[in-house]
Amino acid sequence: MMASTAGKGNFGYRAGAEGEREGSGPAGSWPAIDQLVAAVPVRPYIFAQPPRSVAAGGRYGALEYRGSVPKPYMHGQHASFSVFKGVLTDNEVAQLLSTCSQVLSEEIRSGRGREPDPVDGHPSFAVKLADNGMFSEMQTSSPALRPLVETVLVPMVRQQYGCPTAALSSALFRRFVPEERRFIAPHHEHGAFAMVVISLQEPSACTGGLFVQGSGKAFLDRRFVQLERGDLCMFQYDLHHGTDVQDGFRYEFVLHFKDSAEAALDGTCPWYRTQVEINDPSAIYGWALSLASGKDFRRAKALLDKAGDADHPEALFTAAEWCWEPPPGSGLQESASTALSLWRRASEIGHGRSQSRYGGLLLQGVPGRVQQDVFEGKRLLRLAFEQDEVDAGFLLGQALLQEGDRDGATKMLAACMKGHPRACFQVAEMYREGQHKFPKDLQQSLVYTKWAAHQGDAQALSNLGHLLVNGMGVVKDEAKAVRLFRHAAKRGAAEGMLNYGLALLRGSGGVKVDYQEALKWAQKSAALGHSLAHQQLSTFFNAAKNPNPPARCVPSSMEELQTLGVRDLRDLLRSEGIDFSDCVEKSDLVARAALHLPGVAEPWDAAPEHMLLLEPKRPTKEDILRQRAQANAQPVGRTSQNVDCFLVSLRVLV
Repeated sequence: MMASTAGKGNFGYRAGAEGEREGSGPAGSWPAIDQLVAAVPVRPYIFAQPPRSVAAGGRYGALEYRGSVPKPYMHGQHASFSVFKGVLTDNEVAQLLSTCSQVLSEEIRSGRGREPDPVDGHPSFAVKLADNGMFSEMQTSSPALRPLVETVLVPMVRQQYGCPTAALSSALFRRFVPEERRFIAPHHEHGAFAMVVISLQEPSACTGGLFVQGSGKAFLDRRFVQLERGDLCMFQYDLHHGTDVQDGFRYEFVLHFKDSAEAALDGTCPWYRTQVEINDPSAIYGWALSLASGKDFRRAKALLDKAGDADHPEALFTAAEWCWEPPPGSGLQESASTALSLWRRASEIGHGRSQSRYGGLLLQGVPGRVQQDVFEGKRLLRLAFEQDEVDAGFLLGQALLQEGDRDGATKMLAACMKGHPRACFQVAEMYREGQHKFPKDLQQSLVYTKWAAHQGDAQALSNLGHLLVNGMGVVKDEAKAVRLFRHAAKRGAAEGMLNYGLALLRGSGGVKVDYQEALKWAQKSAALGHSLAHQQLSTFFNAAKNPNPPARCVPSSMEELQTLGVRDLRDLLRSEGIDFSDCVEKSDLVARAALHLPGVAEPWDAAPEHMLLLEPKRPTKEDILRQRAQANAQPVGRTSQNVDCFLVSLRVLV
């Protein structure tokens, strides 16, 4: 599927593979969401120099392509990167992808793997296999990773950057799949002396991927680095890069390296010291972040101010964040006026993230801290949106829709297609209610509700539970709905709190009846202003006076499970929505029920399922001719080896 060729600041239509849908509506009607995709054109990076053959990490004959892009806001300076072709074999890629996909899928299915990404704070959908230079227990599921790092990747980094003491700091496996993370904004990896990104599938598996960007002008200067399966891209902390997967799937390994094992262990960045002495603003900023990671906020703040005096936009943005909300334990003083001044300076320089943050505050206003200025806020958000800032797209789209401006839907869709949780929820609501000339479409609404819920949006979790408990567009499942209500309640959704309280009051979905706990959640919902919770409070209070709740409850220990008969065990599993069709004996039923005892990690019911097919790399015409020539050159009596093609099917839970 080809990407849109929209120009700077303009978003065009992109039809599906078969063109625009028939019967999508009369002329002038709002197009379907798969026809309106706001996307930066996918232009490949063109290497100016021919490749050279290198013996990298013991892999002889690897081809290295070298490229460079300008450093944003640093006139005349360039950041370099290298692409090494075919470093990993097909077998190594298949082994790593299959084993690590299973590990990550299990993490996501149980509600983990969603640690906030340091770039934007959204769920990362990644699993760490090494941290602080130490491999985690999860690495045992992929025994090929450690020798690959130690015998190939570490020597490559040491050779490439002339640093004989370079060591692995962290390694993570992450994925970009539908209804999950799709975009990582352009950024610098200030905490990494070097980075290696390994592609685990062919470029045809997705539209987009890893990109480099030499300025804030995403629609003009963004270039995508085409990586085939087994290729790796290597760069340092000064490269402005990100990931944008507009269609399809992407799986990759990301490895961070420090310049010494000691730095990897304590998380410091000593390589900045020599550059700080020559007053390099980027190095000063990087060293400030290193000091902040060590809780030395006093010296870090002084360095931030020094870099900010040189108009380094990222330093201005970070200093503003610290003034707006000082880090815990930093001892810094809160100053809203100073924060606004710093954001304003960074916005004038053209820093997209500052424009988005400052514009959002001006648009909404903060009583006692920020005076509302709708016009200026929308102007800054438009500038940030042209730099492909996802938060700006959501905030601007929301403001325009409230004013009745149809263009707000375009901005909201742009943020939605990049996986912004709240934008996904708003698009789901527009489809559910038929708002802003969107057709009422329960199935489309369900898709985006699941996407938002999968990322942990509290209100989307509650809405998805409501759909499940009523069987609207999905198979009715009370047990799964109650689990979603519980997730929503813990994340602060007033409606989720009330629904979970009602489930505790009635024993719905197989949960244990608990009047006191039900009253607690109803009171929390009412305190947040939920009108129906106010009306129902008297019911909860009356129930809480009853000292003897009904006997229906869920066993809370293995001993209680073993006292139940086979029929009772089956009824229990059925009420919890747990499949037991493969259980033969009573011990199997007990073991299955034990996985869902209180305190045991429960499944993340918002996760949809996808089928991943890992197909072998197809040989090119040149490969076939080379194989034939080698076969003809072999002595008589020897037969050429046949390369067996394989197809591995993995059931991946998103």
